[in-house]
Amino acid sequence: MTEHLIARLGFILLIASLVAIATQRARLPYSVGLVAAGIGLSFLPSGVVLPLTPGLVFTVFLPPLVFEAALHMRWRPFWRDMPLILMLAFAGVVIAAGVVAAGMHLLAGWPWISAALFGTLIAATDPVSV
Repeated sequence: MTEHLIARLGFILLIASLVAIATQRARLPYSVGLVAAGIGLSFLPSGVVLPLTPGLVFTVFLPPLVFEAALHMRWRPFWRDMPLILMLAFAGVVIAAGVVAAGMHLLAGWPWISAALFGTLIAATDPVSV
């Protein structure tokens, strides 16, 4: 059973490596290639069945997908723009938290303390609202 699982994992790593090469040559994001490859693999009749546990997903699959852009970031422009990035990030979170808190207080009738707590939680974890 273990040898079969290792062979399947090796097959998935081979596919991921081929996707990395193809996306680099096509100048596409790696995550787009992985999604396309996953959709393609789902149509195979034998299918690759892996025991997906939350630990496996959170420690093996999620970090490369989430941090792929950070791995390929150009550092010189990043450090040049760091003061502006920090100012916008802090101001954006504070403004988003305030808008969400005011909206929840005025529109939903929540007490200020609950609305402020909710606004802080949402603004800190939702980059789209910032």
